[in-house]
Amino acid sequence: MSTLEMNIAKQKPLLNVKTRWLGIAFLVPALLFILFTMVVPIGWNAVMSFTTWNGMGEMKAAGWNNYVELFQDRVTLKGFYYSVFIAVISTGIAVLTGLLLALLINRTGPKEGAFYRLIFFAPAMMPFVVIGLLFTFILSPDTGLLNQIFQAVGLQSLEHAWLAEPGIVLWTIAVVGGWRFSGFAMMLMYTAIVTLPASMFEAAKLEGMSYFKQIRLIIIPLIMPTISLVTMLMLIISFKTYDVVWAMTKGGPGDFSRTVPVRMLDVAFRYNEFGYAAAISVVLTLLVSLIIYLSQKLTRGSVYEY
Repeated sequence: MSTLEMNIAKQKPLLNVKTRWLGIAFLVPALLFILFTMVVPIGWNAVMSFTTWNGMGEMKAAGWNNYVELFQDRVTLKGFYYSVFIAVISTGIAVLTGLLLALLINRTGPKEGAFYRLIFFAPAMMPFVVIGLLFTFILSPDTGLLNQIFQAVGLQSLEHAWLAEPGIVLWTIAVVGGWRFSGFAMMLMYTAIVTLPASMFEAAKLEGMSYFKQIRLIIIPLIMPTISLVTMLMLIISFKTYDVVWAMTKGGPGDFSRTVPVRMLDVAFRYNEFGYAAAISVVLTLLVSLIIYLSQKLTRGSVYEY
């Protein structure tokens, strides 16, 4: 071994140590940001859930009273059902619609594909409040665009008060949420599709495989990790939905769309029961974590090397 090689070999451990500490130094600001914006608030919220506090006076220890009250509160328990329903349905719509759009756009040319991606992704860039107000006008029972279309084509039997009927309002909100994020899901899955090796599809064509078979045997199995990721993201976003519900129904009619975020803010800022609101948020966090874990188990695919 030459002198130069021996010097390089001696410097390698030193360089590795310096590189490691440099990486840690760059990570510290991000870790501090996460600590003070996520970990500390979550911990403080968990502590506050065991107290009684009106937001101004002295905190008083309440033990498990807030949690006992939660599981006896029918309005809050119904809110959990409404939140789960909207999250699951809107996530299913977003993932399935996004996958279908990604598969269709994959068959178009570069220019057409870019145009379609822009059009379908546009709703994901709009604020939720704007979308809520937009669909409030579209779904209005008297002058709404949807009922007007049904009247024009002679389908008066399909007209509904979409945001005022208890049996329909949750489906309406879920469909709006799924439509809004279908473009976001499409972009992630389309990106996963275009990164697949072209040689696979060339070999499939030589074998006489149709595009439908390519989807079933090649595309879906290989992009399953992306589908799992999209499902997780959609569930997280859907469970936090507050603004679209408030803009469209304000939790009505009655309490038939009063989801957990709406109920939680009512309890905290209308009734000044911050300890009880914190308990609701803790249970919601645990519920979301459980559902995400189950969704990851259901959508988990094999990892392939190619």
